[in-house]
Amino acid sequence: DERQAVLCDASIERVQPSWRPALDAALAEWLALPKEVTGLSLIAVYARGSIVRGLALEGISDVDTLGFATVSHSDADSELKAWQSRGSERARRMRSAYPFCSGLEMRLVCVPERSSLGGWLRGDAAAPASLADSQLRALDAFRLASQAVCLHGSDLVPRLPPPVPRPRLVLEQSADLARASRAVAALAVQGSSDKALAVARWAAKRALRAGMELAAADYGAFSRDLLPCHRAISAVLGQPAGTRSLLVLQLACMPEEEVARHGGGEAVAARLIHAAGRLAQACDTYHLARHFSQPLLAFEQLPETPPLPPALLSA
Repeated sequence: DERQAVLCDASIERVQPSWRPALDAALAEWLALPKEVTGLSLIAVYARGSIVRGLALEGISDVDTLGFATVSHSDADSELKAWQSRGSERARRMRSAYPFCSGLEMRLVCVPERSSLGGWLRGDAAAPASLADSQLRALDAFRLASQAVCLHGSDLVPRLPPPVPRPRLVLEQSADLARASRAVAALAVQGSSDKALAVARWAAKRALRAGMELAAADYGAFSRDLLPCHRAISAVLGQPAGTRSLLVLQLACMPEEEVARHGGGEAVAARLIHAAGRLAQACDTYHLARHFSQPLLAFEQLPETPPLPPALLSA
């Protein structure tokens, strides 16, 4: 829009009829949460991803949801951990009831009731009107405002800043890739090639979406879908980023029969981690050249240094 903010294309009306019962089942799981955790108040539940954009594919799409809650009980941690540990059980129930659905994602953002963020979630009059960057990241505010629809409770989006794309994932790429590389290596040792490939695909998606964040302003569009990410990278970042993003896209979306032909999940996962790393290098180079190439012309450009601590002044 005129603010350079991403327009949200998610809505309940776009949900395909065959997927609506699965979405209702996911909401039922959320509504049961306060009975399982002492002192928990469920503030809001959102659905995001392909289902609420009308793009769900049978056998591929999962029900991706996000819940916000506050807790007043000091002993809630153990109950929350127990609830989170049953995530695979909830996903199995979803797949059993709706075989066309690949799973169920239930991400919970739960904060103490008396915290600053807890007050903001509840809409307390004394709560701050705006949130710090760390709090916005905790809420996954960008994705919430640009890709989600409220299923239950108080809609938080009108109180969030406009979802303007800016470099976020690119700042986390190095740590993400290092973590993914270690996980892939460990899973390969365990013989869990399918899980290794799943981790590598996660890293690949992050790399492509990081490139889209860099390209969005000049490209004039934003998407988390992988093909538009590649197109934006090619159009704005140029080479070698375009060639590298194409390879990441091809490996990340490789059909299972092709994975088998290319040496199996372990081999493809290793290639994908390497390809994502090379794409990340191209994105870093572009980011540094674009945002950190202006020379220092005068010392007045530097911010004022903070005062020394009193202990040092008296030393």
